[in-house]
Amino acid sequence: MKAAMFYGGKDIRVEEVSDPLPGPGEALIEVKAAGICGSDLHGYRVRPQQPPFPYPHTSGHELAGVIAALGPGVMDLKVGDRVGIEPLHLIGCGKCRWCREGHCEACSTRGTVNGVLRHSSGFAELDVAPEGNCYPLPDDLSTEAASILDVYACAVHAVHRVPVRPSDTVAVVGTGPIGLSVAEAYRALGARQVIVCGRREAILAKAKEIVADQVINSAQVDAVEAVKELTHGEGANVVIEAVGGRASTFANALRMVARNGTLGIMGMYTVPQALDCQEAYRKQMQITWINSYSTWDGVSEFKIAMEMMISGKFRPLQIITHRFPLDEIAAAFAAADNKRESGAIKVLVIP
Repeated sequence: MKAAMFYGGKDIRVEEVSDPLPGPGEALIEVKAAGICGSDLHGYRVRPQQPPFPYPHTSGHELAGVIAALGPGVMDLKVGDRVGIEPLHLIGCGKCRWCREGHCEACSTRGTVNGVLRHSSGFAELDVAPEGNCYPLPDDLSTEAASILDVYACAVHAVHRVPVRPSDTVAVVGTGPIGLSVAEAYRALGARQVIVCGRREAILAKAKEIVADQVINSAQVDAVEAVKELTHGEGANVVIEAVGGRASTFANALRMVARNGTLGIMGMYTVPQALDCQEAYRKQMQITWINSYSTWDGVSEFKIAMEMMISGKFRPLQIITHRFPLDEIAAAFAAADNKRESGAIKVLVIP
């Protein structure tokens, strides 16, 4: 089969490799669509000195496809089923306190199966996933939409970690797929006002079209003051930071929060951030970190995201802007990396 092999940084090569084989309890997936995640871009922009997997390695944890074969012991799937895949790096040990409580995202050995660190390989023609990570798709949910269920499951986890009341204003900092999906989630839960802050006018227009009551272009105005103007000087009850990386968005997000409000951090920062302790103390705010997803009250957040897509509360096709064949994955990553020039929101690779 063909697979994208990652050699570090921008060195991505499509090569012929051996087909994976499903083991006991696993399914072989013919990948139909795979999304490029913001976390994929961290290693693309700066080559990690100690990557989690030796170079070259495969990648791609946002994916959906069709079951091509089944390993021994699979009972509830059949060849030909279309499925969304919950990524392998979220598998918990099942034994620690956090896993027993249903929070596998907090497992200290997350992603390790039988002593081996596992990950999904959606940027390939074929991949393998355990039966429990395969979610059959209804006819009215497209495979492309299902390929970014991982994005929307993160949004579901965010609203579980940082709940909202009907009287609340929510401000989301960031207009990438995570930012827009979490804005959709808060809108679905009935927040009084949803504000989206970003720096790209075209994407802000899209945000206003699909989810936001108000948008703020932080490249043109002081976003903190703009949020205060929209909230009668109070600030937002909930602020979600969804940029991360090397961005300097933490400080402003902190300043946007209303007294007794909550700052939720979804962005994966790759450089240290400075916390204004006096500001946080004066406002008596909570700061909550939001890492991936798992289950909540015994229900899979991936499944909740799928059900919200099916019911129309999430509209994933609105944020998929670019599609590239596997052979052009280098161009796909370039488009995802330089969104200002490409106009991309979510980029898919179509093996």
